[in-house]
Amino acid sequence: MPERFAMFQRFGALKSRTAAKLSKSGGSVLDMMMVFIYVLVLTIVMTAYVGSLQILNQKTQISQIARKYILRMETVGYLMDNDRMNMEEELHAAGAENIDFSGTTFHEVEFGSPIYLTIKGQLTGRVYRGRGNVLQAFFEEGLYGFEERKMSTAKN
Repeated sequence: MPERFAMFQRFGALKSRTAAKLSKSGGSVLDMMMVFIYVLVLTIVMTAYVGSLQILNQKTQISQIARKYILRMETVGYLMDNDRMNMEEELHAAGAENIDFSGTTFHEVEFGSPIYLTIKGQLTGRVYRGRGNVLQAFFEEGLYGFEERKMSTAKN
């Protein structure tokens, strides 16, 4: 029994010492200023990250579209005109502009030959641009280039 009470007495003594230390140390404006600066910098970094997610999401969608059409190209041996038009519509829906397919296999190739799908274009989005100083940093909206390359083997 006495051991249990001793534990409570030690806890009570620890509690009173901690309270005494807290009451003796006064808050400092400088300490609060540092916390405010850390929170401000963290907010800027998180905002920049969230702003960049739009472009990353668009690029992921474009990659999935390219994968879908390279698998179709494997069975036919080239990129057919109607597939090209459908892919272009899907790419525009994903946010791509100024789309170029140069380097893509447009004519039928023999079984086992390599086929290529190359998509170049631009995405519209906002990206954080720092100028070396937090106060001069800003978000810039503009066109950002991308290139998606896929290669496979014809299985027609």
